[in-house]
Amino acid sequence: MMRSVFGLSAYLITVVAIVAITIRSLELYRRIKAGQADPTRSNQKTKRFILMTKEVLTHAKMLKFTGSGIAHWFVMLGFFALSGTLLNAYGQVINPEFALPLIGHWIVYNLFTESFAWLTGISIVTLIGIRQVTRITNKGRSSRFYGSASWKAYYVEGTILAIVFCVITLRGLEGALVGYSGNPWDFALSKPAVNAFADLDKESIENWIVIVASLKIIVSMLWFIVIAANLTMGVAWHRFLAPFNIFFKREVSEKPTLGPLPEMISNGKVIDFENPKDDDLFGISDAASISWKGLLDMASCTECGRCQSQCPAWHTDKPLSPKLLIMALRDHALANIPKEGPIVGETISPDVLWSCTTCGACVNECPVDIEHIDHIVNMRRFQVLVESEFPTELGGTFRNLEKAGNPWGANRADRNAWIAECEFPIEVITGTLPDEVEYLFWVGCAGAYEERAKKTTKAVAELLYISGVKFAVLGARETCTG
Repeated sequence: MMRSVFGLSAYLITVVAIVAITIRSLELYRRIKAGQADPTRSNQKTKRFILMTKEVLTHAKMLKFTGSGIAHWFVMLGFFALSGTLLNAYGQVINPEFALPLIGHWIVYNLFTESFAWLTGISIVTLIGIRQVTRITNKGRSSRFYGSASWKAYYVEGTILAIVFCVITLRGLEGALVGYSGNPWDFALSKPAVNAFADLDKESIENWIVIVASLKIIVSMLWFIVIAANLTMGVAWHRFLAPFNIFFKREVSEKPTLGPLPEMISNGKVIDFENPKDDDLFGISDAASISWKGLLDMASCTECGRCQSQCPAWHTDKPLSPKLLIMALRDHALANIPKEGPIVGETISPDVLWSCTTCGACVNECPVDIEHIDHIVNMRRFQVLVESEFPTELGGTFRNLEKAGNPWGANRADRNAWIAECEFPIEVITGTLPDEVEYLFWVGCAGAYEERAKKTTKAVAELLYISGVKFAVLGARETCTG
């Protein structure tokens, strides 16, 4: 009777979990798909797939934190390697002697399963230890976990530990049920568990197999139910979303995803500022103006805090934390009851928005390639171009950019002053780029006006000249690129 109750409970909760995760996965997909179109994410599919596969399998960015990176790699592999034990458990709640067809009694498969059970268990304990040591040694803002919803991580870690415990316990019970054969590879890594149950009679062992197998199923299915109820639980959802987020990153290369500033896109097209449309969206104003890739970014966030640990604004007591910013945007746009209204001023304070130096440390560090800077820049664009709300300190800078083409308001004609200081000829383009010119040397505002930077400019120009490189500059035609 007891075995029937456990078995029935396991199958019933499985049905509930499948229905819940299916409905909520489709809901999450619809919410992300409803974001603004971004046609720049679908090019070079083969290269994107190769880069995504390489980044996921090698854990390249995760390994920047070596200990946690290695541990996470084993936990990730364990998620897939131990999936067969879940299928096996469904058979065991009906027949305790059940084993997967073809491979269930294969020594290689069983050794593989036991190895990954132990490696996953050791790795998740390591990750728990790292989290606790970090919290103890780094108090308050100095901790990368500051502001993270700890219960989510603890729940996921506890679930993994429980599953590993069930796998090893079941291996011990299976060994006790069939009797140890004497082959040194049979139950090689679960002998202590086999010995622990060896004195039980057959009926007791079978009862325990049904109970533990049922618990394994229940724990696993409860995990799906919990994440189905929490679409913002990125620490769990990233298992499914992170590969897609990496696949669709803006820069299709192994370099950090920051790159140049993103083009301003509206209604699926790059905005033509010479002839903008009446319905063009300039930047991000509310949840409806976030692109689908932006929403995927937010759903993929694990709250690991690596971005926060590298942010210079955060470490100089500014209000900006790239992690907390993404979490706030996620809760605004993807919570069970999404918020309405403007983002800046309600969800993100202006002080947070304008504290960012756009250095890109957060993007460089993020293991799932979230593009924090793109969201910050797009919110700033809306504030400047539509709302005309920005720090007063920027007023003079904007006027200088508009009138003089540089942030200091220096005379445009003085952009050529450094050329007169050189003892070799430098061609200044007045029309189109001549065919004989191999390279256009973009000097930039600092390189043209600032005394220390001018030394570098002249040195580079001299090297090009000595090397015989045919180059030219725009001179006074240059203007600030922002």
